[in-house]
Amino acid sequence: MPLSHYPDTQHRCQELRRIGEYGDEGVSANYLHEKFINECLSIGAGIGYNHHEKYKFSAIPIYLSTHYFFLDRKFSPFVNLRVGGFAMFNAKKVGTKEKYSLSKDKQSFSLLVSPSVGVKMHITPNIGIMASISDEAYLLNAFDTNKNDYKNKLIHDLGISVGVCFQIKGW
Repeated sequence: MPLSHYPDTQHRCQELRRIGEYGDEGVSANYLHEKFINECLSIGAGIGYNHHEKYKFSAIPIYLSTHYFFLDRKFSPFVNLRVGGFAMFNAKKVGTKEKYSLSKDKQSFSLLVSPSVGVKMHITPNIGIMASISDEAYLLNAFDTNKNDYKNKLIHDLGISVGVCFQIKGW
């Protein structure tokens, strides 16, 4: 039986373990609320907490998210794209002009882009488990050792995520 005939929204809580640049060793926790547009496509918004060990900062990302599920079945592969911004806090390695340090200047624009691929498996019609591999990219004003100055650059984190999703009819 197709699962799309059940609830029309999905909520997802996930924990993510990352290796960035590729080796940043960060952790994340996210909450996502999405609405199904049709049997395969959902769109929504999310918020989270991320900590980046090498760059010594934490962030609260707020993003738009979309999932495309290839099958309307109990088990389905999917692709996901998250795009948004973030608020940085608790930055410890600032203005030192060494590798992985951040600029003292306030960043004028924050950007998060994160494509991922994964699988979703329903345990019941309304509860499932999702696992994915993602590439989270954050735009930072970080020290560039080649130019010996601070430049805007994307830092990447390769992440493996496992989450629980709840589908609630009419929410």
